[in-house]
Amino acid sequence: MVSGVVMKESFEHGGTIFAVARELGIQPEELLDFSASINPLGPPTGVWPAISAAYRRVGHYPDTGCSELRALLAERHGLLPEQVTLGNGSTELIHLIPRLERFNGRRALLVAPTFSEYGHGLELAGWRYDHLFLSPDDGFSLDLSRVRSALGSGYDLLFLCNPGNPTGRLYPREEVRALLGLCREAGTFCMLDEAFMDFCPEESALPLLAEIGRFLILRSMTKFYGFPGIRLGYVLGSAEIVAELERLRPPWSVGTLAQAAGGAALADREHGERTVALVAGERQRLQDGLAGVAGLRVFPGAANYLLAEIRTGMTAGELRLKLLGQRILIRDCGNFAGLDGSFFRVAVRSREENERLLQVVRQVLG
Repeated sequence: MVSGVVMKESFEHGGTIFAVARELGIQPEELLDFSASINPLGPPTGVWPAISAAYRRVGHYPDTGCSELRALLAERHGLLPEQVTLGNGSTELIHLIPRLERFNGRRALLVAPTFSEYGHGLELAGWRYDHLFLSPDDGFSLDLSRVRSALGSGYDLLFLCNPGNPTGRLYPREEVRALLGLCREAGTFCMLDEAFMDFCPEESALPLLAEIGRFLILRSMTKFYGFPGIRLGYVLGSAEIVAELERLRPPWSVGTLAQAAGGAALADREHGERTVALVAGERQRLQDGLAGVAGLRVFPGAANYLLAEIRTGMTAGELRLKLLGQRILIRDCGNFAGLDGSFFRVAVRSREENERLLQVVRQVLG
C-alpha cells in the first residue's frame, strides 16, 4: 500500500558510537559497532599516506570542482567528467536533489522501508512524500504492478535504494530497467541510490544511463572504502542534470583531504576485490549463524549488512540494550517507516567480531 503524507518521520541513524560511548562512560574503541555498515577491512592502505601528503595544502581553499577526483570517477565508470559531481557525503547530494529547478511539483514516492534522509531532505525542501511499502513476507520484493499503480497518482520524484537499506534486498538490473521505464511513462524522475552497490557491482544501473533518461545514480565512497569520518559521495547522470546540481552545491563542500582520500581509494583495485570476497563469505556465515538462533528470521542481503526480525516477543530495542551490556552496538530498525520494533540490522564485520556477536545473541535469545 501507499501511505498517506508523512511530515513527522524519525531521522535517526546508526553509527552513533560516540554518543553511546559517552552515555556508557567508556571509550568508543571499547564498543563493537554493528550499527554502521562499514568495510570491515577499513580504508585502503594508500588513503592515510595520501591524506598526510595532502595536509600541506590545507592552507589553501580546496579545488571546489574536485577536478582530479571527478576525472578519476568518470574514467572508472566510463563517463565524461561532466556527468559526475561530488558532495560532502552522499547525504549532501540527497538534500540537494529535491531543489533541482526541473521539478514543477513537490510530491515524491519513497520505496520503503528505506534510508530516512530521503524524507528529511524532502521535508526541508518543502516537499510532500508518500511511502510505497514493501513486505517482509515476500522478502521485500518489488511488485512493478504496484509501482505502476502508485505512479498513476502523480509523483515528481521516486527514490529507490538498491541494494535496499536496511533490507539488503538487491533488485536486478533488468528489474530496475523496468521500473525506470514506468517512471518515464509517468513523467516521474528517479533517484537511484546505489550507496552499497560496490559490494555487488554486476547489477548496477550504470549501463542504463545512456539508454534511459530522467534518473540519477547516487554513490557513497565512505562505506565501501571504510572512511565514514571523511565525508565523500557522488552522483552520476546526464551532463545537463549534473550541471544543475553543481550550481546548487555550496563551494568547497568537499575538502582537500577528502579529495585525496577518494583518489587513493580508487587507485587500490586489489583492496576492492578483497573487500567483495571477504564480505560475501562473512555475510553468508553470519546469515547462517543468525538463522540458527531460535526466534530469529534473517533476510538474505547483497551488501555488508543483514536485516533480522525477532519473533520471541522481545523487541529490537530490548535486544539492543542487552547487547550494549556486552559492549556490542546494533541498529534498532523500529524507526524505519514500514518496519516495527521487532526488526534490527547488523553490519558484516570480521570473522572474530561476527562470532562474538553470534555468541552473545545466542546467549540473550537462547
